[in-house]
Amino acid sequence: MRPGLTEVRDKQFGAFTAWQALCEYTRAEVRARVDRGEWVRVFHGVYREAATPPTPQLRVEAARLSIGAQSLAAAYETAAELHGFAVCESRATHVLGAQRSRTARLVVHSDRTEPGDLELVNGIVATNAIRTAVDVARTADRLDTLATLDSALHLGISRTSLLAESERHRGRRGYVHAVELIELADGRAESPMESRTRLRCIDAGLPRPEPQVEVLTRNGLRRLDLGWPEWRIGLEYDSVAWHSGEAAVARDDLRHHWLSADGWTVYYATATDVYLRPENFVEPIRCAMRGR
Repeated sequence: MRPGLTEVRDKQFGAFTAWQALCEYTRAEVRARVDRGEWVRVFHGVYREAATPPTPQLRVEAARLSIGAQSLAAAYETAAELHGFAVCESRATHVLGAQRSRTARLVVHSDRTEPGDLELVNGIVATNAIRTAVDVARTADRLDTLATLDSALHLGISRTSLLAESERHRGRRGYVHAVELIELADGRAESPMESRTRLRCIDAGLPRPEPQVEVLTRNGLRRLDLGWPEWRIGLEYDSVAWHSGEAAVARDDLRHHWLSADGWTVYYATATDVYLRPENFVEPIRCAMRGR
């Protein structure tokens, strides 16, 4: 990339407009780079280099450049990304503003803000962490919402502050949904899929599972993703990354034997189970509880 455009790109989190590119390249040169896949369109009239990841900072800045606004604030899932919360991978970038968007990949919300609602996060103006968590809790899918709230608590936001913020949203769409899930959130959860698995158990009517249950076995301390110590039942989210390969199988088998020797029964849930067939792990756990 030529020096003039490189300087502009670096000031804009990796984004640059077609007009800015045409200050350094001819139309034919710009078209050739786009056709070869070297430059990728982010939003209308705005590009990034293929090697530059579409970070939330880049996408918000690209949204500002595309709309032609002097400033935009990241909101909802995009603000949650900036704050480091667990969020479902979203195809859309969410901002607060007055202009309309030309694409479904950019959602412009006209929400009102109060003093203190906005802050600077990694160089981008965004709704503050507490408001962001509540906005996501009101509007996102139920399974994804709990993962976001769990990570918010894990990062130090208090349940009290989330509930206080939710009162400001009373009467808005999703208020009841948000309050319910804030009460269920638990900062001990260590991954979004653990959060989703836990919610499936709660929604199925099982006693609320405890995250990250520590079990002192005769072979040392073991930890389960979820558990019901009263029944000596554990539930593990079986991720492909952690439970694949011969070494992983041997490790899991040994761990399972240690827990079984101490009277624990451990069940496993896959991503397919969590999203599509939660009864595959819920019903065996329910039967085991009845038997005990």
